[in-house]
Amino acid sequence: MDATDSPRGVRVKSRCVRQIHPHFEDDVDPLDLYLADPRAPRDGRPWVMANMIASIDGATTVDGLSGALGGPGDKAVFGALRASCDWVLVASGTAVAERYRMPQTSPEIAARRHAAGRAAAPGLAIVTASGRVDPTLPAFAERADDQARPLVIAGHDADADALAALDAEVVRLSTARPEPEGITAELARRGAGVVLTEGGPTFNGMLHRAGAIDEMCLSISPLLAGGDSKRIVAGAPGAGMTMRLVRLLEDDGTLFARYVRT
Repeated sequence: MDATDSPRGVRVKSRCVRQIHPHFEDDVDPLDLYLADPRAPRDGRPWVMANMIASIDGATTVDGLSGALGGPGDKAVFGALRASCDWVLVASGTAVAERYRMPQTSPEIAARRHAAGRAAAPGLAIVTASGRVDPTLPAFAERADDQARPLVIAGHDADADALAALDAEVVRLSTARPEPEGITAELARRGAGVVLTEGGPTFNGMLHRAGAIDEMCLSISPLLAGGDSKRIVAGAPGAGMTMRLVRLLEDDGTLFARYVRT
């Protein structure tokens, strides 16, 4: 749960990109597309979509962070995905490395979320096995007065003193470490129908092993990065899953693929 990926910026305004599949359209708005995608809860838990970015050669970070892989189109898709979920779910290592803040939305997106029966902005859930999360993280220390506190999901072996130092709502699950079933059940208890996980790769691997990823939204940056960065799903041997490509977008050489579990 300590691998790193970046939140990759905040979508400020609509950006039109090209759709290549399932049919060609020269100008589409990612926000319209992703908000309209069906995501029904599955197997008694929320629908879980994962959003990751990788270089052409599969690197998920450059110098430990993914910011160098993104661009304006990626930010637009990233913002559209956050607009489409009830909770953003992230491992503590990623949250700390990328200095996560509470999700925010524009008035336009807030209105569209309200129309869909959602809160103005998604909640933020940070998963930690150890409980030792930097309390100076902006999500804790720079939260606006009108924003809800982040949710920290920990196992019963987590450091109680470290958890108590966080300006967060803390839930300790019954397992030694947070497991996918317990994590998704806790978010479902809070009314979540759609959860967006932003990694990192090790956390994605844990979700994948549990069969808890329903949708993979992958941005492919036109960069040969080299190095030894992890793949978008790490540490899940023998857990193969076939997914179906339902949409492919392109902007300035970056591809945005939406895969859904078959």
